[in-house]
Amino acid sequence: MRPKWFPDWSCERCAIIASGPSATSAPVHLLRGRAKVAVTNNSWRLAPGADVLYASDQAWWRTGAGDGFDGLKVSRSKHAGVHKVELKKAWPDKWVNSLVFDEDGVIGAGAGSGFQLLNLAIQFGTRDIALIGYDHRIDLGTHWHGDHQDGLTNPRDTTAELWRGFLDAAAPALADAGVSVVNCSEVSALTAYRKVSLEEWVANHAEA
Repeated sequence: MRPKWFPDWSCERCAIIASGPSATSAPVHLLRGRAKVAVTNNSWRLAPGADVLYASDQAWWRTGAGDGFDGLKVSRSKHAGVHKVELKKAWPDKWVNSLVFDEDGVIGAGAGSGFQLLNLAIQFGTRDIALIGYDHRIDLGTHWHGDHQDGLTNPRDTTAELWRGFLDAAAPALADAGVSVVNCSEVSALTAYRKVSLEEWVANHAEA
């Protein structure tokens, strides 16, 4: 059953802003009024008027890092004022790391918030998605805001390798589902998605 708090994005485009360093060079102000905007973790500070904030990390919410965000808040862990989704499991001690299309409110893990938010946006109904800050590499920095503090964990090379592997592997399933995903992350290590500038993606939207 579709959760009551789910928005209907079936006729909407969506830009998802993750935490890669390239996110700071993206002209995200162009998205205002032209697409739904979903953000992971601290990236709501790059787009304070975003529609949805998703953060998988329970400890991140406990620091109060999302307290200033006024839109819809979602996590896989339970917090006051935050809607909860489930990560699908193949069996009790193993996550499903592929996209989940048929169980609203249950999403694939994919090793991180970027994958999980992509899955959630698709369940909201959007079929036209731009990825921003999905660098999926750490040689140029861990996040656009530097390392997490307050005892929070930061990605390593092996983490970024998992991100890349799971998201690139999802490309055929996205195509089969009729979901268009383009990569607007300038220095992204992803290889399975067409790279375009955010300006081009926004312009195409204006002409549609």
